[in-house]
Amino acid sequence: MKICFICHANICRSFISQEILKYLLKKDNRTDIEVISRGTYVLDYLTVPKKIKDFLAENNITYTNHTPIQYSKQDIASSDFIFVMTKHQYDEITDKYSEFSDKVYILGEYVSNKTRDIEDPISLEGKKFKKAANNIKSLILNLYDNKLNS
Repeated sequence: MKICFICHANICRSFISQEILKYLLKKDNRTDIEVISRGTYVLDYLTVPKKIKDFLAENNITYTNHTPIQYSKQDIASSDFIFVMTKHQYDEITDKYSEFSDKVYILGEYVSNKTRDIEDPISLEGKKFKKAANNIKSLILNLYDNKLNS
């Protein structure tokens, strides 16, 4: 199985999601799921912010170098599940690649059965950042425990 997480720039929400899920899979010695992350609007000069690296470290996840990558048709075609963070991203991808719309989901909706965008913590600081980042962590834990571990 292959899972692709997609957000705007591939340096925050999708990257956090990827790293948390990879951590959970590794902890359980699972090799049956490949995890990647991509962005809808990637700029070559962007890097993962320190606060994201710190958040991962606080969760016992070692940061490894990450280069943001723009999603492609190949990413969409080769993935079994594509999880986006917003309705706008969902609409963009399913409009562009309608033949794959049956495997594109809004992460918050898929996991919690509620229609909701996932707040981007990139511009937040302090407690607001932690709350938004922990929301992503919670969704990934829920995805892993309730959808991928059955």
